[in-house]
Amino acid sequence: GWLKTFTAAARPGAYLRVLAPGSVQGGDPVEITHRPDHDVTVAMVFQALTTEPSLLPQILAAPDLADDPREMAEAGRTFSLG
Repeated sequence: GWLKTFTAAARPGAYLRVLAPGSVQGGDPVEITHRPDHDVTVAMVFQALTTEPSLLPQILAAPDLADDPREMAEAGRTFSLG
């Protein structure tokens, strides 16, 4: 799941999903179809759940936060990268 992906790479950030196979190259246009109106980033969620538990309340501002990290933040739980 999402937790294993985060910990394995330890490189949080935005990732894209392929909807249809094809070629993509530098300079191709990218269309942003949705930009949330909160300041919660993937990196902030990662930090809150690993090294900075003081950020847990802030990540709850993201209404589309996945269930697992939301439940962890609500319970004040974190996980270790070790």
